[in-house]
Amino acid sequence: MVLPEVVGVKLVGQLNPTSTATDVVLVITNALRKRGCVGKFVEFFGPGVAELSLPDRATISNMAPEYGATVSYFPVDNRTLEYLRLTARTEEKVQMIEAYLRAQGMFRDYSDAST
Repeated sequence: MVLPEVVGVKLVGQLNPTSTATDVVLVITNALRKRGCVGKFVEFFGPGVAELSLPDRATISNMAPEYGATVSYFPVDNRTLEYLRLTARTEEKVQMIEAYLRAQGMFRDYSDAST
């Protein structure tokens, strides 16, 4: 089976208070179109991810068709767990998900440089 190439996009810093996720996604879309991401997976990473709200991340990910990617995604972190809690998942389920992801090395903790 042939797997798609993964393109990493490192995000650093934080949004200017007068900027919106739409502003960021337009910049990202332009850069990824130039890079050529058709049929590829795009993974966003880096310390700037911690500064984005879940709706901002969703806005950026939902633009994948605009820059030609098959999919774009962000690592699972505390914001993801907050979302699970807000959408009526039980605390037991959230803790189980977190424990599993940590055990697999798939959970990103931005306060811990080793993850």
